[in-house]
Amino acid sequence: MRLRPVCEFIDHSAGRLLVHVHLRGSDESPESSFRLRLRSRTGYVAATVEAPVAERVNTVGRRSFAALAFAVPIERVPDGGFRLEVARTGSTTWVPVGTSPGLLASSRLMTVGARRMQVFPAAGRSATWVRFSSWTRWARVVWAFRNVLRDLAFILYLRRFWWVRPVRALTRPFVPRGEIWLIGERAETARDNGRALFAYLRQNRPAAPIYYTIDKDSPMVGAVASLGHVVWRSSLRHRILMLHASVLANAYSIKHMLPSRWRPGAYMNQCAWRVGAKRVYLKHGVHLSPDALKRANGGYDLLLSVGPAETAAMSATSGYRGRHLRETGLARYDNLRPERPSRTVLFMPTWRRYLVPTLFGSASDAQVAYPGSTYQEFVDGFLGDPRLAHVLQAYDLRLAVVPHYNLASLLRPEQLASQRIEILDGASADIPGLLRSSAMLLTDYSSVQFDVAYVGAPVVYAQFDREEYAAGHGGTGWFDTVRDGFGPQVTTVLGAIEAIERYAVADFEREEKYAERVARIFAYQDRENCARIAAAIDAID
Repeated sequence: MRLRPVCEFIDHSAGRLLVHVHLRGSDESPESSFRLRLRSRTGYVAATVEAPVAERVNTVGRRSFAALAFAVPIERVPDGGFRLEVARTGSTTWVPVGTSPGLLASSRLMTVGARRMQVFPAAGRSATWVRFSSWTRWARVVWAFRNVLRDLAFILYLRRFWWVRPVRALTRPFVPRGEIWLIGERAETARDNGRALFAYLRQNRPAAPIYYTIDKDSPMVGAVASLGHVVWRSSLRHRILMLHASVLANAYSIKHMLPSRWRPGAYMNQCAWRVGAKRVYLKHGVHLSPDALKRANGGYDLLLSVGPAETAAMSATSGYRGRHLRETGLARYDNLRPERPSRTVLFMPTWRRYLVPTLFGSASDAQVAYPGSTYQEFVDGFLGDPRLAHVLQAYDLRLAVVPHYNLASLLRPEQLASQRIEILDGASADIPGLLRSSAMLLTDYSSVQFDVAYVGAPVVYAQFDREEYAAGHGGTGWFDTVRDGFGPQVTTVLGAIEAIERYAVADFEREEKYAERVARIFAYQDRENCARIAAAIDAID
């Protein structure tokens, strides 16, 4: 089988360069081993090391023997540029190691002992290059000159973003001094962890060059405009600040805060390493499917968690380790102060990866058609059931339905059982307000369960497609709703309706055993999360 090695990420520790390679599309024998060499353009081989193949878990939990972890003694590698190449042990056929998006997105000049090091892509055929250099005045001049030569090579190969460094130099006099932070969420939103952290920073660091990016015509502009330092997405100012930012922090993905004409793939592969910004994943909820989190895809320098259990789960198969993960709590939890309970039951099912076409990049067909899916059958059956209408009427309740952003265009039931049911626009609804004030939450797997549990309201899990969800979307998860969940589980429409009625009869009082589970999950409930997050960002190497 033809090898297709890809470098997922590179670390350095205790005098060793730690190179992690994925043999894409392979499932090797567990007894197999491979070699890695660092080879210069002239053919000089600086180092060759060997490693056994190890098990790798993909984004949906499937396992294969396709991971390699090489440890290269840094002292054996002289100054210069070296291409990474892999071969099977015993073979003389060496294959260049390609680059992953996360590897390049997180690439920047790093200090390794007394020297500097950075990872680069090849201008032509995909390959990973590592350059080492001393850092004398003359060495810095040579480094800058080689950057110019590299950019010229990218012009010859018609690569995008070759212009980044010249434009950075020309615009430097026009940007604020100090570390520029750009914070955001989705292009049109300002209501999640991005907005919460930004509000804290504007209050506590008002003079710092910290900005929030959002679409100018977003209905949520008012949520951040009064704070100042708002930058309209895709404006000239936004594009210039993206070239000078020291920190990019987003609650969903850095891709959401790119200017509209910057293609996400090209940005990750050809722009990010020229700027070297630190990447922070603020997250939009507790991560329930840690297998989906891969350092090779996101290349984040910092990820946040709410407690030890989530931290351990995220570090198990993602490639992120100690220095990347911080137990800070989520920024928006600082604002989750319980309000007077309403008579609103919140229904927030999460999305299904297999029902949605590709989120970033070219359009594609979903793996499973939404019409006739188990998901549609449950949602439409539940919202159209006359027994639900009876319960809402009998206990003077309102049902607020908030479709997940990625399925909002599909969740359009033909018939609602009651006028007490309202389907809200997830893009404009006051989600934080609903989470603070709802009487209870009905969900399947959505991470908003943690917000509602944090506030103190009961949670009911309607898990109508457990096996289907686990196979097509969830992968393996660390949080088991039977063992760890904040409320009972149901699997049918009738079960969901009866659970709502039971809590209505009990005046929506949460059982003590579920309150104890909440206390075990969260490391902090002191509303100091934003302060911890800001300190963690400051501490990034």
